[in-house]
Amino acid sequence: MINSKSIYFAFILLVASSLFWSGNFFTGKVASLYNLTPFKLSFLRWSLAFLLLLPFTYRKIIEDFDKYKKNFIFLIITSILGVTIFNSFTYLSLETSMVINSSIMASITPLLIIFFSWFIYKTPTYLMQFFGIILSIIGVLLIISKADINNLLSLNFTKGDLWMLGAVFAWGLYSVLLKKIDSSLSQLATLEVMIFIGLIFIFPFYLLEAQNNSYLPSDSNEILMISYVAIFASITSFFAWNKGVAILGANKASLFLHLIPVFSSMWAIMFLGEKFSFFHLIGTIFIILGIVLSNSKKQIL
Repeated sequence: MINSKSIYFAFILLVASSLFWSGNFFTGKVASLYNLTPFKLSFLRWSLAFLLLLPFTYRKIIEDFDKYKKNFIFLIITSILGVTIFNSFTYLSLETSMVINSSIMASITPLLIIFFSWFIYKTPTYLMQFFGIILSIIGVLLIISKADINNLLSLNFTKGDLWMLGAVFAWGLYSVLLKKIDSSLSQLATLEVMIFIGLIFIFPFYLLEAQNNSYLPSDSNEILMISYVAIFASITSFFAWNKGVAILGANKASLFLHLIPVFSSMWAIMFLGEKFSFFHLIGTIFIILGIVLSNSKKQIL
């Protein structure tokens, strides 16, 4: 039985992960404007994250090496899905897609997580989860459409949106398969192992891309963007998400991903000079209500 303190702690972790991931979307879009290419950003962010974590994790990795060997297959699968595919596809998406379109794609992740949980584990679904998902999606749509249906209907989708759709499928499956990995392993050390494996699969694409670009950051702006996504969108967000999922489960945790469009709006208000409007408030209320309802304990369908 999960105690209330653990639940509140999970809430804080999941809100934090959504906040920093919203910054990842924003940074990914800015990176495309600065010609910081997708695989270069992805490889360098994870390389920096790996080096930052190494002094704090290598002893635990050595100590639990036999356990990691037993979990090796699922570590490879989750590393490819969560480290290699999700982030690289997201940055590829933002080269041709608007941040708002990527937010729409990301908002279907909870549905995919619930589907994968049911398909893989036969996880029961609660009535309130469906209500929570519906309310959260309404909140997301209110924000991205500015409470005007015409704005939603006039959105044009590009090939970048297909990249984002692939990223979302990868993240949904990643979140559900985390349960297959031994929960007694250190969350931080496991993240380090995943980063290492993910980097192996990113590396060939990074080399190919760098032939027409550069291998290292070319200016301070690129260094700043890489540092942000390495520290906050890589280490902090992944650790917070993995820990939150471990406490609440993938189904309940997934609803917090609906906060990403809310926080993306905050980034736009702070850095792009957009104003906070009434639809932001209403949309946020719907999303928060959806999260609360999805975490209530009601009769199983």
